[in-house]
Amino acid sequence: MKTEIMARQLIAGAITLCLAAVLASPASAFVNEVRGGVYAHDVLGPAHESDGADLTGEILFDTPSFLEWAFNPRPRLGGTLNFNGDTSLIYLDPFGWTIDLTDTIFVDGSLGAAVHDGRIHGSRPGQNQYGCRWNFHETASIGYRIAPNLSVMASLEHISNAGLCSVNDGLTNVGMRVGYSF
Repeated sequence: MKTEIMARQLIAGAITLCLAAVLASPASAFVNEVRGGVYAHDVLGPAHESDGADLTGEILFDTPSFLEWAFNPRPRLGGTLNFNGDTSLIYLDPFGWTIDLTDTIFVDGSLGAAVHDGRIHGSRPGQNQYGCRWNFHETASIGYRIAPNLSVMASLEHISNAGLCSVNDGLTNVGMRVGYSF
């Protein structure tokens, strides 16, 4: 119980720092874009944690030279904070791509790892069990560029351990985000 409370505090603090960085991040040589928005929490999970809203924030970086071989992904650092005491997470997705379909419409996806503050084991009604503290993290979005530097996206986020741990309820959040690129 004490470890779970400490994990929640650590995750909440890290998410707060990520969100603060998203809101305050100036254009720089390595920050490419910032995104923020709201998700509906756990819309597809087996336990269906409460129907609350999540606040999400993300920083996208320029492609580092050592990742150019992977079709120039833009690494991302972000977090999702749940306001109902359910699962919150922070993530690092080194592989993230934005593909333009037209001048204004694009698709976006990423793959990486997340650490969460949800339950590892032990069934409790309305609570997912993740089996591991670290899980894979994936996102998918379809977006529209309102202006050259401003976009809106319908987005999906998922964490799962891919069956590597004893239980694997996973978590899927769906919502809207706004992006500002530098």
